[in-house]
Amino acid sequence: MYDIIGDIHGEANTLKHMLLSLDYEEGKEGYFHPERKAVFVGDYVDRGPGIFETLRIVREMVTAGNAYAIVGNHELNVLAFYTKDSDGLFLRAHNLKNKTQIKKTYEEFRLDKVKRKSYLKWMRSLPIFLELEGFRVVHACWDQKAIELLKKENPENCLSKKFLTKIYYEKGEVFNAAMLLLKGREFAFPDNLVLKDGYGFKRSAYRIKWWEPMNGKSFEDISFGNRFHLPEYSIPSQLYFDIPLYPENEKPVFFGHYCLGDKAGVVRSNLCCVDGCIANDGVFVAYRWDNNLPLNQKNIISVKKVKKSSLK
Repeated sequence: MYDIIGDIHGEANTLKHMLLSLDYEEGKEGYFHPERKAVFVGDYVDRGPGIFETLRIVREMVTAGNAYAIVGNHELNVLAFYTKDSDGLFLRAHNLKNKTQIKKTYEEFRLDKVKRKSYLKWMRSLPIFLELEGFRVVHACWDQKAIELLKKENPENCLSKKFLTKIYYEKGEVFNAAMLLLKGREFAFPDNLVLKDGYGFKRSAYRIKWWEPMNGKSFEDISFGNRFHLPEYSIPSQLYFDIPLYPENEKPVFFGHYCLGDKAGVVRSNLCCVDGCIANDGVFVAYRWDNNLPLNQKNIISVKKVKKSSLK
């Protein structure tokens, strides 16, 4: 059986607390459970005080065969920030905005270049999505067409230097497919409306539910995991578009990304978001998969942030 664990964002002490709460033990090769494996949904870096420690815990568990881990959009941002193209230019510009977005990771990575290089190499090896026995895992959105395209164009299923350089250079359909899985589906604001998110960055689009049709819904109805409210009036027919909906009779999908706070958990019979927004004083969330459908909110385990100033 498996425990699907949500976005960590450098909250290493809270991660340790969650693992102990799930009856994992700490051994010579890291944390383990005699009967279960952890599955991490990405976003290990940024925001929290223990980036290196978080990466150490997760990597040890994966290396020992006690966990699976995929990448999230924050790993994507960090990898692109530290990856150069053939002309020696970084894929993600080293400007103030991009440095601010990865501020905590940037500060820790400056302290130890050897560790930084090692963990960047490891993060490049992590899969973008997982198909395990009975369920699927992706960071933000499961879109079958995008999955099939990435299987064809990126059979290694990871953010290697070669793949990142290629998609950032071409900015084509493969790039869009990777962004869809890692950042989710978005809806552009009408009439060039721009709002600011909780971090003060301007947004011209917002995150939406990728499993429901837009027809007859309001802007707020289709919103998912945004830190601002949207108009309650119906979306004009000329603005909404058909999206490939994830069927209710398909395998369950576990994902993170959406910073739902205490609303994290089962959002539909076969869909579960395990991002409780721990980095923003929310809760840290996991789902204890017992091979049963429909998914049950009773299987959600949540813990509060462990506020300690020092790490072991």
